[in-house]
Amino acid sequence: MKNYMKYNSFDDIDIEILNILQEDADIPDNRLAEKVGLSPSSVLARLRKLKREGVIKRYVAILNEEKLQKSTVAYVFVTLTRHEVKIAQSFVNKIRENPYVMECSHITGKADYLLRVVAKDIPQYREILMERIVPMKEIASVQTWFVLKTEKRETGLPIRGDLPDAKRKKG
Repeated sequence: MKNYMKYNSFDDIDIEILNILQEDADIPDNRLAEKVGLSPSSVLARLRKLKREGVIKRYVAILNEEKLQKSTVAYVFVTLTRHEVKIAQSFVNKIRENPYVMECSHITGKADYLLRVVAKDIPQYREILMERIVPMKEIASVQTWFVLKTEKRETGLPIRGDLPDAKRKKG
């Protein structure tokens, strides 16, 4: 909860900047400044602060999976052989090296991890599974669920009004 307390220093303009960047991270600084009603130098100072505090991790381009032939999405539930830190860390390190694993979450329930894996098609997914995932000695079992259609996918976090004591400040 300590990190949550840092957000008390956010105001409505910071939140507006973050929302705009979540929609268009490629927006020119002068256009961003115009949209939030500040000078470009004030906006740049706020951006530097948001980056320094780790609120803005990085800027990315969101690619079209279908145009790049990566539209097969599988959710893979992974159960480890044993619940030991060394085994879990070894598994996570290997998963981080796998470019087809888009997300890896440590979860509760019957499985230990949930992976989101992308592939060109089912045969490529099978190859990824059988050559890159199943052979890991840390894994006891895997279970795959394929996505038939993604009905909603957002990349932006809902932050408007979520932060405590947000006050509008200029400058």
